[in-house]
Amino acid sequence: MEQQPTNNNQGNQQSKMDVFFKYVKNIFFLLIVLQFAPVVFSGLKDIVEEAVSPKVHVGLINITGILADASFYERKIENFAKSSEIKGLILKINSPGGYPGTAQELFNELKKFKAKKPIVVVVENMCTSAAYYIAACGDYIICNPSSMVGSVGVLLELPNVKDLINSWKIKFNYIQSGTYKTAGSPLKDASAEELSYLQSLADDTYKQFISDVASSRKLSEKEFTTWANGKVFTGNQALKLKLVDKLGSFGDAVSEMKKRLELDEATEIKLIQPKRASGLLNLLKEDDEYSMETSNTLADRFACFAGDVYQKFMLRQKQQTPSLQ
Repeated sequence: MEQQPTNNNQGNQQSKMDVFFKYVKNIFFLLIVLQFAPVVFSGLKDIVEEAVSPKVHVGLINITGILADASFYERKIENFAKSSEIKGLILKINSPGGYPGTAQELFNELKKFKAKKPIVVVVENMCTSAAYYIAACGDYIICNPSSMVGSVGVLLELPNVKDLINSWKIKFNYIQSGTYKTAGSPLKDASAEELSYLQSLADDTYKQFISDVASSRKLSEKEFTTWANGKVFTGNQALKLKLVDKLGSFGDAVSEMKKRLELDEATEIKLIQPKRASGLLNLLKEDDEYSMETSNTLADRFACFAGDVYQKFMLRQKQQTPSLQ
């Protein structure tokens, strides 16, 4: 007779637990729906707009900051090159430059793209050194009158802290194989032979820089001292030196792209720019951008992720549910 209240209590407790976990599961799936709802509605909106008023798709890539790794931009260029929907590419550059290898990597990738589709470059503030190396590959370059453009040259900086190290009575010993292995070390003075060797590296890179820019911009290599002397030019000065084609803004770049695609000025262009993932999407993405090629497998990855979370959730529920045996 005393066991019945206990069973009733256990039954009530079980019922409460079931209701609690039911609410938790509903909240969990509601959060997932809310996370993806903007993406879904945005996609539906784009589909409707495209059906009502078709637009020409043009890729847009913003190149900013110090250029030390080409992979991020290279993937974007490759994706746009492979897409039959993308008819051209606008590069918006705001960078002081970076490493020559990175510049050459993107320059060569853009050359392959340029063979199939037009490239228009627009500069807002700065496009110098390695950044200009990249820009030079474009079919057409537009900048503001006060934009900083050029700085075609190569720089190797050799800091020397030997005297500072000596003042602290710290000594360094080198164990090396190869005469020039320590050339450029900040812990010692460079010999005349080492300086000559490093200068040869800079000179060879400089020649490659001049050759690629001259070829792309149809400039005379013989007159390189006027446009490839390391100077930074304003947009006005760069126009006179034929380093850019026009003074203007982003709107002018869009208009130029329409001309190169032989479109009427009234034709609308839709700019396609790969976006970085945010929120829950960060758990699903494979790399540092939510690119077109990875978006094809998003549904599969999400299904695996949601299934795994749900299984762990149900296991936790089972562990916390009181036994009735």
